[in-house]
Amino acid sequence: MPIKLTKAEQTRRTRRAILDRARYLFATKGYAATGTEEIISELGITRGALYHQFNDKLGVFKAVIVEAYGEITDYIQAKVEPLDTNWQRLVVGCQAFLEVAHQDELRRLVFIEAPAVLAADDLTEIDQYGFALLHEAIQVAVAEGDLCTINAEGFAHLVNGSLNDLAAWVAQSNDPNQLETAKALVAILLERHRS
Repeated sequence: MPIKLTKAEQTRRTRRAILDRARYLFATKGYAATGTEEIISELGITRGALYHQFNDKLGVFKAVIVEAYGEITDYIQAKVEPLDTNWQRLVVGCQAFLEVAHQDELRRLVFIEAPAVLAADDLTEIDQYGFALLHEAIQVAVAEGDLCTINAEGFAHLVNGSLNDLAAWVAQSNDPNQLETAKALVAILLERHRS
């Protein structure tokens, strides 16, 4: 006898199915070429179920991007966790962000589709946690005497902006040398401000 799912579990599973299907389509076809009917057609759910969960296609896309940014944060955390010093974590964390721009699915979702679809304010809000981690690492570097800057928050914005532009540059190329160049550039930027 099949187990009867609770309403909450049914809702959670429907949401997950929509996100997984939408993510695949957005990453392979792009936002503009993906319709809501295509998202739900293989899932056996109604358009109303999609709208109940996300309001519209843009809502689905934003939810996909929020999850993608969470994966980026997890990737960076895994790269920096074994390192001994805050300075190493700062440099490697910045470089790890650039590595994501070379990973096929995340590359298209985060660095190509998201800037074309979402407003700058939305992207800033979605990246709030990642920026907070960068800002914290820079504040610690200043406090530990590793980084010389006139303002830690301003420097965090400078580095964040540089990372986002470099990541877009890397994402638009299949040349692995471009990724290595971007990683070297961010390391040089940080090293030039090292105390």
